[in-house]
Amino acid sequence: MKAVRFHEFGGPEVLRVEEVPDPVGDTLVDVTAIGLNHGETVIRSGRGRELFPWYPGPALPATIGTEVIGTTADGRRVMGFPRDGGYATKAVVEHPVEVPDDVSDHAALALLLQGTTAVAAMRAARVRPGDRVLVEAAAGGVGTLLVQLAHRAEATVLAASSKGGIGYDWDGLEPVDVVFESIGGDVGRRAFELLRDGVGRMVVFGFASGQALDVTASDIFRKGVGVLGLPRDVSPLEALGLGLEPVVGDVYTLDAIAEAHRALESRTTTGKLIARP
Repeated sequence: MKAVRFHEFGGPEVLRVEEVPDPVGDTLVDVTAIGLNHGETVIRSGRGRELFPWYPGPALPATIGTEVIGTTADGRRVMGFPRDGGYATKAVVEHPVEVPDDVSDHAALALLLQGTTAVAAMRAARVRPGDRVLVEAAAGGVGTLLVQLAHRAEATVLAASSKGGIGYDWDGLEPVDVVFESIGGDVGRRAFELLRDGVGRMVVFGFASGQALDVTASDIFRKGVGVLGLPRDVSPLEALGLGLEPVVGDVYTLDAIAEAHRALESRTTTGKLIARP
């Protein structure tokens, strides 16, 4: 089969398509589409151990990729998390989820990881009618779904994005009740200071800037707010069943995944990026 691999950590140029043996496992799928995520650029760069110390990182040479959809030998159409990386024409999927016929490959992948993340983040934040909610990276795959879910909860949504919305210059912005934080670094710190004292909730699910959120226990105590992670009891089926309208961005070939990584690192993409074998 064909797979995108890298033999050393570095920039997008280390990614290349190679012929490798087919993987062996219970749920082997012929991959029809691959979901692309910013976290994969962090792993490829070698910064994964710094930002995700609980993750040992891949052994080199490595194939990465955290979500695929494809067809099994018995004709089932399933999506899930590949055991040995998903940037390939075949993958062994762990905990496969059967995809309804009326959901496209691209929409399903937009809801697998990012839809599950958005549902989990909303659950953690306990958004209530009338809350002021700040969504960072609102043009991205998770952000576009969080905006929809927050509107459904009758919140006032402030959509921040480098491609529009209110941007990341928040001087003079009124306090907010909820921040969905996925940037880290200075952006995350300034968003934390926007939380309404005594009631604010920040849900953290990423560090797209390459820098972790710089907030201490003393900061949390001073403001009387909550900083939360994601609950782990959300199934991809929940996101599929909510009738969300995922935004699908650019679609790439396996040969162009390096280009997709450059786009993800620029933080100017819209919606879910997809690759097709």
